[in-house]
Amino acid sequence: MSQNETKSEMEKWLKENNIPILGLGIIDNGKLSQIQVFGDIKSKQKAPHNTIFNVASLTKPITAVVALKLVSKGKLDLDEPLNQYWIDSDIKNDYRTKLLTTRLILSHQTGFSNWRDGKLKFIFTPGTKYQYSGEGFEYLRKALENKFQKSLNELASELIFEPLKMQDTKYVWDENTDESRVALGFDKEGNEYKTYKRKTENAADDLLTTIEDYGTFLISVMNGKELSDKVFKEMQTNQVPSKNGKHFGLGFEKYDFKDGNYALSHGGADKGVQTIVFIFPKTKQGILIFTNVDDGYKVFEKILIDYLGDYGKEIMEIETGKEAQYDIKKSTKIREYIPVDKELYDTIIKMDKEFFDAYNNCNLEKQTDIYSDDIEFYHDKGGLMTSKQDIIEGTKRNICGKVTRTLIKESVEIYPINNYGAVQIGFHKFHNNQEPNAESIPVKFILVWHNQNGKWKITKVVSLH
Repeated sequence: MSQNETKSEMEKWLKENNIPILGLGIIDNGKLSQIQVFGDIKSKQKAPHNTIFNVASLTKPITAVVALKLVSKGKLDLDEPLNQYWIDSDIKNDYRTKLLTTRLILSHQTGFSNWRDGKLKFIFTPGTKYQYSGEGFEYLRKALENKFQKSLNELASELIFEPLKMQDTKYVWDENTDESRVALGFDKEGNEYKTYKRKTENAADDLLTTIEDYGTFLISVMNGKELSDKVFKEMQTNQVPSKNGKHFGLGFEKYDFKDGNYALSHGGADKGVQTIVFIFPKTKQGILIFTNVDDGYKVFEKILIDYLGDYGKEIMEIETGKEAQYDIKKSTKIREYIPVDKELYDTIIKMDKEFFDAYNNCNLEKQTDIYSDDIEFYHDKGGLMTSKQDIIEGTKRNICGKVTRTLIKESVEIYPINNYGAVQIGFHKFHNNQEPNAESIPVKFILVWHNQNGKWKITKVVSLH
């Protein structure tokens, strides 16, 4: 939010989007210039400035910097095989364990999925491509703990938490955790999740921290504190292409902007958690946004653009593949979508729910009924399919019980097609049920609906990832 925005305006956004608590940190000139926490920690009790958040995958940059500091001290090598310190029993007979290094783990090139399905296994040879993986970070944790005979929390305390006076940051929930300051997680309907009190470290998830603590950490990262020049450079170097034209460095994803500037970033998403951070090492700027609700991401765009200006706009264009929705100067939507035909809009939203309820519950008969006989399914990676039977078989094989879809309703635009039906454009997210902690990002879709004598059928699908 710009300096001219008021606290009441921010609270209005949160109320409109059903966000219980939002923590905001702003870094200017290498200093944490603003710390604001909005919302109530309990009924009619304002959340304190030092509210403790579970930040999900923002755990990973902490783990990464632990490793990078050990490398800088000469106690670990980025490229030494980790099999001398740890081999998971699930893959002990796989030669590819010899290829795993700290560099490949911190840049998500391990060949592991995000989380194992039963047993750990390689899905590709390490170092050949990108695949976001929490398993990789857990592998590194076990290697470090075996090598140094200390827990990850102990290593992080020695190398990061104590030197930076991050008193409220830890990997585990212990007797010193001030539960009265913890932001409990909520689903998008406002229902509170049962609090998970982690007792053992996870290198990839569930870090507890505050805006002040994590902002202090990011400033130290931006300044390369206690990192050798070589390691600091490697951390910011593009190690592997990730998604949407971005790259992963070591521990952070890197956004390269049109004007030559760049940002290091990471996000976190779990049940009742949505977080995102960006730092700009060249200009010594940064922003932190922590929320405690499933769809906290809904305010990211407006906040990023209000604070980061052109960079915020470019970030959103990179992430969504479309022009950002907010004017930088006025912080209002460039073009507010208003349904041309409200009745048609409600009908298509209802049909969308009907179809994707069937999709999520493996009701193939219902899906078959809603697909038109002359269906055309365009997938940016899979190509064109025109056989309804093949589409249904593919759904049965690849989707049933494995994937669920969530519509981002506020993104949907619906336009009438004269004497035919309607076109639906929007964003949705797909969740891998076999990897419940996996992050999912919004992807664009287009559906063409044909009104056949009062019965709506899907005639075209365009799926973009």
